[in-house]
Amino acid sequence: MALLEIRDLVVVYYTDRGVTRAVDGVSMDVAPAQHLGIIGESGCGKTTLLRALVRVLPRNAQIISGEINFKGRNLLALSRQQMRDLRWREIAIIPQASMDSLDPVQRVGDQLTNVLTVRGGHDRRAAKRRAADLFDLVGLDTARLSQYPHEFSGGMKQRAVIAMALALEPSLLIADEPVTALDVVVQHQILETLQRLENELDLTVMLVTHDISVVAQVCDSVAVMYAGRIVEQAEAGPFFDSPYHPYSLGLQNAFPNLVRPKDVLISIEGYPPELVDPPEFCRFAMRCPFVQQRCREIDPRLEPAAPGHLAACLRADEMETLRPLASDPDTWREAEQALRSDDRNGQRDEPRPAKAPALDVHPSPVDAQTAQAKKDDTFVQVEDLVKRYQIGGGLAGLLRGQPAQQIYAVNGVSFDLARGESLGLAGESGCGKTTTGMLLVKLIEPSEGRILFDGQDISQLSGEDLEEFRRRVQLMFQNPYEALNPRFTLYRSLSEPLIINGWRDAVKRRERILDTLERVQLQPAELFLDKYPHQLSGGQLQRVVLARSLILHPDFLVADEPVSMLDVSVRAGILNTMRRLTREMNLTTVYISHDLSLLQYTCDCIAIMYLGQIMEIGPTEQIIHNPQHPYTQALVSAVPVPDPNIPTPELSIDEGVPRATRAQPGCPFQDRCPEVMAACLDITPPWIRVGTDQYAFCHLYGEHADSPKLKKKEQLSA
Repeated sequence: MALLEIRDLVVVYYTDRGVTRAVDGVSMDVAPAQHLGIIGESGCGKTTLLRALVRVLPRNAQIISGEINFKGRNLLALSRQQMRDLRWREIAIIPQASMDSLDPVQRVGDQLTNVLTVRGGHDRRAAKRRAADLFDLVGLDTARLSQYPHEFSGGMKQRAVIAMALALEPSLLIADEPVTALDVVVQHQILETLQRLENELDLTVMLVTHDISVVAQVCDSVAVMYAGRIVEQAEAGPFFDSPYHPYSLGLQNAFPNLVRPKDVLISIEGYPPELVDPPEFCRFAMRCPFVQQRCREIDPRLEPAAPGHLAACLRADEMETLRPLASDPDTWREAEQALRSDDRNGQRDEPRPAKAPALDVHPSPVDAQTAQAKKDDTFVQVEDLVKRYQIGGGLAGLLRGQPAQQIYAVNGVSFDLARGESLGLAGESGCGKTTTGMLLVKLIEPSEGRILFDGQDISQLSGEDLEEFRRRVQLMFQNPYEALNPRFTLYRSLSEPLIINGWRDAVKRRERILDTLERVQLQPAELFLDKYPHQLSGGQLQRVVLARSLILHPDFLVADEPVSMLDVSVRAGILNTMRRLTREMNLTTVYISHDLSLLQYTCDCIAIMYLGQIMEIGPTEQIIHNPQHPYTQALVSAVPVPDPNIPTPELSIDEGVPRATRAQPGCPFQDRCPEVMAACLDITPPWIRVGTDQYAFCHLYGEHADSPKLKKKEQLSA
């Protein structure tokens, strides 16, 4: 018998534009101990579906029809108090913003015991014992029960929220984007924890995400949502091996894969249809590369395409021949051209981004003469860069018992970039990547070292020279939703840098703005000028942020996590656009990211940072497929793979970057390194060449390579 039965569920939102059918006729069964992953783009109705199950919808939302039966009880017929009694005890939720779900002014242990006493009926002493057991279960030190959320790392907060969700031993666990915005190392370990708990506790799990690699790692079945409906449902193995819906094919081809790298990343152009007035035919037809005339006339239903495999596609029986075509970028380019044709014919009045040329993952090898010329054309030179911050101290620190401390955010970084070269800075949060990026564009000043830009020391720039530097160097901020003034139209936001740099002619300003919007594939550009940021999708916003950083035709661009907040189907288009433009404009670029799978598609070389220092640097292909430093190897192992048939490797390091409050002797990675040796504790590692133009900051390859290895216990005592 199914634990959860959903039948023809319809959820609407009442908005100024009309009634939006966010969930439109969804039916599914969830069996006991099933691990179901629900995937799809933002706005497809995934979160609304989960919130409807526990009846925590916003005020302007309403369930207008359907049934939700849980253990034989119709949840829609229960009173508010009955639903309140059921939550936590029977159905628990790991919310989407779990890192912000803990009360910042209460100790984490108190929040957990409150759940146990108020909702579970435990007495105080039993609640404390249970809280300690839960911390052990999710891999947290019980001593941290007395700490506040700000004293937890992101991964620790995530584990604490999982512990709270499991506090009353629910029958169904709902996880809404449980690893969004986490580093790949932390994400890997959280998913390992979740998978272990699923097996140990025999949990039934519904996990919502736009990241198909997460589903591949922890789920045994998959449901794909698009435009408020389920368009495909199957066991995980058959789904990843043989999807039957074109949308599923697009999602799989859009996701980067380190184990089996694609020559291109497919971008699904366009957006889901507006559900105020949904089409009466196939809702994916406007974006589908295999659309036929009947697809624009018939609304397909979810029907068996193979044993145990459901798909809502009129061409499901032809999918054996269509699947190979879906990996060809020309197939999707033709769909994009048809979409733009529909726009011109008046079927769509919303501007859409155009398809960029396919992205070449494996650039042709550079001959020795070209390589030497590139080396001689050094454009950006970073020498022994150091940035220290002081925290604590003063009267406030004295009263709180916090003495003054130095934070070594960047600690001796050096590298050279040739004109037109792209470098990826990779590492976990807290490794100094963003601080390095801010130093490169002179938003902050270094404590030591220097940065030479086109032969000039940027610390000495002033007056007109500094203004010229500001024009030639741009920063692309991490969060597109906060990078633009919400009160400005896009025309005004893009006009500002031009006006500041002396563009007095309004006609020429408009021409430059339109040209730049066209370059970033926002077409027709005229339709965007009077829009405000809130009227754009996340992908469109990121393209506008890119346009603003390129509006002055700079020579050097620093992009800080440029696609970290976007759906996988949108990321590919942004990455394709950025790679093409940097080549066309001969733009020197630094990409900052914790995800190596994204950097492999955008960068000529990669530098791995840890505690403010570079651990390994070299060509992208060698860093990803032949990593030499133990930290690089751990980062590569942590990158999720969107294929359940490829086993997930165990991580050799623990989560959590220590705070760099001291200039540690020896190797900065010694506390977490699985290969730590006696020499690592007090001798600074050398830079050793470990491949063609590949260098590692490690004792494993130097004169101390024979130094005795340390066991974990000996390492900790040392």
